[in-house]
Amino acid sequence: MTQKVTVTPDRDDFLRDLTDLLSVNSAKDAAAATKDAPFGPGPRRALDKMLALAEKDGFRTKNLQGYVGYIEYGPEDAADYIAVLGHVDVVPATGQWTHDPFTPYIEDGTLYARGAIDDKGPTMAAYYALKALRKSGLPIRHRIRLIVGTDEESGCECLVKYNELEPMSLFGFSPDAEFPLIFAEKGQIRIRIDLPEKGEAAPVRLSTFYSGERINMVPDHACAVVSGPEAEKAAAAAENDLKAKKIVYRAEKLTDGVKLTVKGKSAHGSDPAHGVNAAFLLASALQKAPFSSSEQTFISFLADTLNNDFAGERLGVACHDDVSGELTVNAGVIRYDVRKGGSVSLDLRCPVKADLAKIEATLKATVSRLGLTVGSLGTSDPLYMDPNHPGVQILKKVYEEHMGLKDVTLLTSGGGTYAQYLDAGVAFGACMPDYPYTGHQVDEHVRVDDLLKASEIYADAMYELGNLAK
Repeated sequence: MTQKVTVTPDRDDFLRDLTDLLSVNSAKDAAAATKDAPFGPGPRRALDKMLALAEKDGFRTKNLQGYVGYIEYGPEDAADYIAVLGHVDVVPATGQWTHDPFTPYIEDGTLYARGAIDDKGPTMAAYYALKALRKSGLPIRHRIRLIVGTDEESGCECLVKYNELEPMSLFGFSPDAEFPLIFAEKGQIRIRIDLPEKGEAAPVRLSTFYSGERINMVPDHACAVVSGPEAEKAAAAAENDLKAKKIVYRAEKLTDGVKLTVKGKSAHGSDPAHGVNAAFLLASALQKAPFSSSEQTFISFLADTLNNDFAGERLGVACHDDVSGELTVNAGVIRYDVRKGGSVSLDLRCPVKADLAKIEATLKATVSRLGLTVGSLGTSDPLYMDPNHPGVQILKKVYEEHMGLKDVTLLTSGGGTYAQYLDAGVAFGACMPDYPYTGHQVDEHVRVDDLLKASEIYADAMYELGNLAK
């Protein structure tokens, strides 16, 4: 690297702006969506904060119908631009947090808040990198465009809209993963599996079963209400099972039955084995109850077919490749209502070389064999970037120079990022290799120094990419 951006982010300014952004509960709220806030008021407020900050600082900005916005620097007449894609929406802050998840606090140099690492912290690091690049005065050929999305956690409709309205970038990166760099991301299949209620009589009825808020999170809580003449007996048996397994639970006697609530452990849906799915715990405890046949099918699907089978063996879809490893399955949203029936939403992360159409066909056949139906199904293609692409090599070099390393090993991931919406791009930081990634978890956190270091890396990456040869 012949020149470097030597401007270091001001720690106090950075934390002031990031704290302001983290204080917004920007989880998607479809029920409160409007034309101007297509994903609810929280994501829109967070987007407005980022754009207002950039306008105050003198950058060019644009709001694309409330779906997404961008902040731009560089020669306005440049034909091409480099995309840096962050997002300001977050997953719900479920579970027992040590402090309020939207009141950021710092302890021993570590910042705690929902969105600290996924992805408001890295997005702010990228913004401060853009400020540093401008202050350095170093010349760039291409525009640098920081794209701020608002629906990354729930389907990426924001990037679909962006690609409808804006031209494609020359190259780009998403600061929404880990360093040193992720060049391959698994494909995704999201499927909702339905079971109608047959209205049968039974000694115990499953009045409701509720677990999970997002398909890409391991549910950390599950609750069920059982009713009917033998409900108390069934609940007592379930309690004995939970006690024997030392599972944290609560039982409440209601006027029309018994409510059982169990606690699991949240994790990112791309790595379900690192969590404890509360729905599996509760379904297993209820498995011996004399439910109706439809309710027993629902409970057995959770307790027998899905329970801790994170590779999809029982679904018949297990596979792996030499680039990105094994397929994974997360049961993220589980619902049952005695009047309507039930549904289980699965998030499958499929190896880069896997045949998604074949996996879909197998899923449908398995679901049918189990007496269930496919309610909805969507797919996302995998990402694979040639590690020798000039843009990839620039990012690798910049990271190595900042970290004092040589020939680092590039990564693959089960997580999906905005990079999948680029013709050419990768995920690049901001989580450091020596620190756990805590996105989607209770007490999400990141070291402040890591975000500041990432900002310095991003600044030089923006400069180098801003002069990328076509």
